[in-house]
Amino acid sequence: MSSREMENVSKSSKLDFKDLVVSTKSKVLLKNVSGSASSGDLLAVMGPTGAGKTTFLNVLAGRVSHDSGTITLNGSPLNKTHRRRLGYVLQNDIFLSNLTLWETLYFTAMIRIPDKVPKQEKTEKIYTIVNSLGLKKCLHTPIGDIFSRGLSGGEKKRANIACELLTDPDLLLIDEPTSGLDSSTAHTLMVQLKNYATEYNKTIVATIHQPSSQVFNMFSTLLLLVDGEVAYFGLANMVIEHFASLGMTCSQHYNPADFLLEILTPDLNTRDNEGDIKKTHSLQVPIGQLNGGFVTESDKEEGKGPADVPLTLVRSCSDVKIVNDSYIVEGETTRRWPTSLWTQFKMLNWRSYKQSKGRILHTFDIIQAAFIAAFSGILFFQTENSVNTVRDRSGLVMTSLIYWSFQMLITTLLGFTGERGVVSKDRSAGAYRLSAYYLSKITSEMPLLLSVPVLYNTAVYWLAGLGGVDGYFVYLGIGILHCLMIQSLAHNIAVLVKDVRLSMMVGNVIILAGLMLGGFLNINPPDWLLWVKYVTLVHYPYSATMTYILKDLPDVW
Repeated sequence: MSSREMENVSKSSKLDFKDLVVSTKSKVLLKNVSGSASSGDLLAVMGPTGAGKTTFLNVLAGRVSHDSGTITLNGSPLNKTHRRRLGYVLQNDIFLSNLTLWETLYFTAMIRIPDKVPKQEKTEKIYTIVNSLGLKKCLHTPIGDIFSRGLSGGEKKRANIACELLTDPDLLLIDEPTSGLDSSTAHTLMVQLKNYATEYNKTIVATIHQPSSQVFNMFSTLLLLVDGEVAYFGLANMVIEHFASLGMTCSQHYNPADFLLEILTPDLNTRDNEGDIKKTHSLQVPIGQLNGGFVTESDKEEGKGPADVPLTLVRSCSDVKIVNDSYIVEGETTRRWPTSLWTQFKMLNWRSYKQSKGRILHTFDIIQAAFIAAFSGILFFQTENSVNTVRDRSGLVMTSLIYWSFQMLITTLLGFTGERGVVSKDRSAGAYRLSAYYLSKITSEMPLLLSVPVLYNTAVYWLAGLGGVDGYFVYLGIGILHCLMIQSLAHNIAVLVKDVRLSMMVGNVIILAGLMLGGFLNINPPDWLLWVKYVTLVHYPYSATMTYILKDLPDVW
């Protein structure tokens, strides 16, 4: 390690958690979970499915509240300020599909690293992490999703980790880093994480379900959970010896992780004997010279610490070399957000435009609008402005309003609900204000959403001969305002209704009810429903358009 890298190594820190209890009305999720992790440690949290591993990480990250117990970092309670030095990699790799890997990392660096850090330094850090995690070849590849090709599962997982490493966390929480990866990719990734922890004095806490024996040997400390209770906490390289002392011996060439999961997972046929199982699994006892279940410095000095990982045996695995500057400068710890409102708005606007451009201006949508505009223009070509053609013009106006009501509703709902997971992840990490997101969402998508309606209404207006130049701008303005009203409605529905299908149903009901009661399909509704048309989103644009294009006709009644 060079002298410059030595200067960038983080100061030692220690995470302690004691007697953590988390429960719901019907179930205890965590019960008196205790342990610790120090700088340079890779703490693995293992256990059967439903043991409480992810809940434990969420408690450490502050995303799930605990009923009782304490969490401290260097002896101080883990508060919001400390959690800014914490990175959390979720099990699901949640990204915006239309952005490339570079754009995703660039946005993260600009939005989560304080403004005081120069842009060039942020960019250098991106390239350093990309090279370290082997992502250089896919740097300009779109993230992709189930509908479009993009990064592979392993590349997405490393991209997820890279986003958190950009913030230089002292404590990195990772939920199932090897899930969905082949054994070779999983091993390479874990070696990179181990190197990062040891070389830069970081603490990593990772849940992992079924690691290979090579990955298992990298763990410094091990926490085994069963039904939310601690079955073992201590040095990872002593767990097999400990269970052997209890009469449960692991075969010489058997994967230790598989052995542990087998003895901790009760057989489905023995569920009735649950009391005996829990008794057998109550294994939280001092191990060797452990002090109350915690690893002490004397343990390591006596050779009882975790075995070093034989990195020389790892084939073509580059060492992690992170530009490890501290991004929490004096005075920044009291700020709620790492960057200013303007920076957040600017970067969110940039990201939203990149993501929405391909979705809103999709080729199929443009072809559809062009076809309907052409068909409407031919069908109502240069319609005479007379009393006899009032019904024709009225039908043309209403057709346009119906089409753009549903088109704007669907486009906005799909875009808003599709980003919900990303926004939730970013907000949980304290990346930006919700107001900055909403303002940027409106301003970035507005030109995209309105571009096709403007072209559509322009073509229809002149083909159908609805008026002159002055009338064109009035007609166009009414159409734009109508689209903005539908967009606002869709935003409100998306916020209130999380399910996509249900939100579509609610939007359809509101628009269809407005069409039936807006004064076009039913001009003589019951007296007790006469007021409804004044709160629909179709009545005003329809009435305003018809009033203007028919203003030169004589009164007929």
